[in-house]
Parts: sequence; C-alpha cells; structure tokens
Amino acid sequence: MSNKRALGVLTFTAAAVGLLAGLLWPGPAAGQATDAASLRDGAGQRVCLVTAQNALGVPIAYASGFLFGDGRFAVTDLASLAQPGVTQAELRFRDGTTAVATQFGMADPGIGLAAIHLDKPPAGAAGLAFSNISTSDGAVEATVVGWKWGQDLDLTVGRVTQPLSAADLAARLKMDAPSTSASFLNYDGPSPEEVSGSPVLDRSGGVLGVLLQVAGAGKPVVVPSSALRQALLSSDRQLKPIARLPKPVWPVATFPTPGRPATPSEFAQLVRLIKTRSRCGKCDGKGTVRVEKVVGTQTRGGITQKIVRQEDVTCPTCKGDGVLFPDGFYSYYMKMAENGTRLALAGDTEPKARDAAFSNCLELLRAVAKVGRAYREDLVQQAKEDLAKPATNSLRGVVAFAQVRDSADTADGSYVLLAPSRSGAVLAARADRMAASGEAQGAKLTPGRWIVLAGMVLGQVTLDDAKRLYVRPFAWVDGPHLGSLPGHGHPTGPESPPSTPTTPRAPGSPSFFGL
Repeated sequence: MSNKRALGVLTFTAAAVGLLAGLLWPGPAAGQATDAASLRDGAGQRVCLVTAQNALGVPIAYASGFLFGDGRFAVTDLASLAQPGVTQAELRFRDGTTAVATQFGMADPGIGLAAIHLDKPPAGAAGLAFSNISTSDGAVEATVVGWKWGQDLDLTVGRVTQPLSAADLAARLKMDAPSTSASFLNYDGPSPEEVSGSPVLDRSGGVLGVLLQVAGAGKPVVVPSSALRQALLSSDRQLKPIARLPKPVWPVATFPTPGRPATPSEFAQLVRLIKTRSRCGKCDGKGTVRVEKVVGTQTRGGITQKIVRQEDVTCPTCKGDGVLFPDGFYSYYMKMAENGTRLALAGDTEPKARDAAFSNCLELLRAVAKVGRAYREDLVQQAKEDLAKPATNSLRGVVAFAQVRDSADTADGSYVLLAPSRSGAVLAARADRMAASGEAQGAKLTPGRWIVLAGMVLGQVTLDDAKRLYVRPFAWVDGPHLGSLPGHGHPTGPESPPSTPTTPRAPGSPSFFGL
C-alpha cells in the first residue's frame, strides 16, 4: 500500500473512531441553567439547523440537530436526510456559523436518528452531554430546544413521561409492529413546533432524548438518550456517504420548506384579499363611472337652464381596467405563493384541500394572464424590484411573468430555466415539478414560451456554471407574449404587447377577477 493511500485509510479510521470517542467524552459541563431562556442561550449554541441537500446544493428537507461529545459529530433526524438524491447536509448554528457533512457514522432506522460527521467542525465546537437523570421512574421536566418549523431557534417546556414501546407506537399508528427493540418516551405539555432532531434537555442542559415528529402519533415522541447511546455504541464506526443512509422505520414528518405550513383557510383568505384589494375604488371594479355632462341649454320663462345628462365614461383612475395594483401590493402575491407552496408540500394536508388550493391559484393566475396592461406593468415592476434585492437568497414567494429560457440536464434530473420579465434574475425549477404544477399537466416547456408562475424561492443553486434562484413551483398558466427570446440571454428592450389582444370588457361587466 502506498504512503498516500495508507494515510487516507488512517485519516478515515481516525474520524470514524471519533464517533465512539465523542460518545465517551462527557462534553462540556452541563452548567447550572435553571430556566428555559438560559437553556436556549447556552445549549442553543450547539443546536443546528440541518438542511439536506442534493449534489447541486438544492435544499430537500430541513431538520434540527445538535453536536455531541467533542463536536465532530451531530445527531439529527434520519428521515430528513434519507430523501432521494440527498448527498450532503449543511449545518447552520445560531450565530451564523456553518458546517458541511457528507458522511455518517451511525444510522438506526428503529429509532429514526443518524450521527453525521462534520467535514470541518466549527472552531472551538463542543457538544452537548447526555443527562444522568433517569426517565424510567416517572415524569421529568424537559425542554425542547430546536428550530421551530425549521426556521427559528426556539424552545418548548413540558415533560417526558412513561416509556412507549415500539409495538405500542405501531398500534397507535395502525401499522405492523417493526422488528426493532426500540423504545420511546411520550412528551406532555404544549405541542412542540420544533422539527425532528431537536434535543430534549433536562434543567441543567443534559440530553434526555431527541424529539421525533412522527406523523399520526397524536403526540410527540422522544427517543431516550439511553436508546441513542446504545445505537452509537452498536455502530460499526465506519464512515459511509450520506447518500447510502437507510430508510427509517417510522413515518416521521419531514419539512421540505421551512416555516409553519399554511392552512387551507389562510390560503383562501389571501386569494380573496388579492381579488378585493385589486378592485378600483373609484368605479368599484366596473371600469366606468357615471358623470354629468352639459349637452345644451333651454330657456323657459326667461330663465336659461343647462341641459344635463348622465353618461358612463371610462374610469380615469384605472383606465377602464376595473383594477389597480397599489404600491407594495406584490407582498400579498408573494405571501399567497408562499402559503400555497407550503400547503401543497405539507404531509398532513388533505388531498381535497390541496386540490382546491391548486385550482384557486390556477384561476387567479389565468385572470392575471389576461389583466390590463397597467396592472401587469405594475406587477412586473414590483416583482423585478423584489428579485433584485440581496434577500432573494432567502425563502420567499414569487409570482412572475416569465419566459422559458432553456433547460439544464444534471445528475439530479432536468431543470427548466426561467427569465422573469425585465429582471436580471434566472429562476431554476425541476422540470418534472413544473410539468406537474402546470395548467395542462405534463406539458413540456419549450424555450420562448411565456408563463405566469407562482412558487417559492428556496435559495441559490449553480447550473451551467452560474448562480440561479431555485424555485419550487406551486402553479403556472400560459401568459401573454411579452417579448422575443434573444438567443439564450434575457429578454431585453421594449416588450411587445400580448400576441392576442385583450377583449374590452362590456361596461359594467365583472372585472378580470370576476368581481
């Protein structure tokens, strides 16, 4: 064996052995925290947001995690990482520090947890210690410290109670009992909104267990630290690529987008708000106003009077469109697209509610595709300004008139590249997801085609050696032709009017929103 190869094996083995060394090392002193805020400030420094990513850096799922032992490994939710295409995890801590993990040292499907190896641990990193408090003799006060809805570090105070066997959990879920000796704890108190993988701590900051948000369990489930310790000790201590993680036994709810999932009523309320606040107040959406015009005079009894008639004329405020796009109105469109995307992706959304939200969004986008030029111009301008902000790297809803620019084939699949009208940004969306979210499902998007898209920007990806904004589409419809595609660049110069002229509304007829 060459020296270079021998050194590689030695390095690999040393890192793997760190899993056991970290388990046996007690970690930093647990401290004397006596309140929840102290736990968040102290232990929260070692709790991270774990983003499961594919080879392009596209975020697939979000979970909580925490460093343990000497800080070279982090415990997190197995279900979030064991998604198709996931090759690495990005860990982000409360202070903004980040780390990357591409390998794991332990993965136990029976308890739904994995220990991932940090390629380069943050400087001075140290992990949480296991609690020395027994959870087998009754209820123990406990605090969940993790990322609320995968978005903000938060905590929930409650208690861990009586053990829950794998057979009992399976019965609760109405599934066959798996062949595992795993046991869990119930969690009583306010329902934690922290995502799976969050540590459950005692009053001094020791780890009592790990939170699992098991779908259909009725109440949160906690993996006791004793089960986690046993899984770590039983691991073969051979680092393996994250892409080879086993599938979990339990149906743990994963978060494909951070943030609280919207309810169907919240989404419907936003759609109604967009419709009603778009209506021109001057003409009440009719496009015409009644005015009095002097058409002549008449003299009676020596008195000359004006002859006045009432006529309907084009509304001077909305120019006959019946609708207006006020300053800042784009934020409502963004929120609608964001809520719709989250609603569609939430695992517990009823299929009927998901279908209804999709249909309502399509109806709204069809109306936007036919709206008058003034309303469309304002929407385009406000969308352009929003996409130009540095904050576009963060999560946000997007509604845009966009032209299909090109496609990019990657190991992760094919992506569609979209150029929003008059914007320098380029949106990238999975081709299969675009096909599934279109008005004509399965439609192939060819370069030059104009659409109206609603979706959610989840971050940046690199395609064709350039940064793109990765968008998760919610719905789209065909839009008006707003310009020709100059080669493979962005649409530039003045945009042409729609290829199909808009049919003028009859006086007093409903506006494009049906109001």
